Amino acid sequence: MDTKKQMYWDKLESHLIKWLIGLAGSSILVAVGFYFNTNYVLGQNTNDIKELKADIKDVKTVPVLNQNKIKNIEKELKELKEKQKENHQEVKEDIKEMRKEQQKMVELLYQIKNK
Repeated sequence: MDTKKQMYWDKLESHLIKWLIGLAGSSILVAVGFYFNTNYVLGQNTNDIKELKADIKDVKTVPVLNQNKIKNIEKELKELKEKQKENHQEVKEDIKEMRKEQQKMVELLYQIKNK
């Protein structure tokens, strides 16, 4: 019976050792992958930060910051002017039509008065 127990413990010990070696190997592989992935992401972020710093150095004064706002306002103003011109043209046409209708009404009233 001692030999059976000894064999059982040997098998268990062998199995545990293999399991621990597999776990350690897997952990090392995951750690290496994580390390290189982290370095890659940090390298990308470092480049992005350098580019942003360069952009910030270019923007030193408030007028430079406001140029984009001014361009957007000018664009909106241009659009509003175009819409105003369209509306003005429509109003002119409506006034012409109203004058025609008014002229017709005056003519009809004059005809009614003469009859």
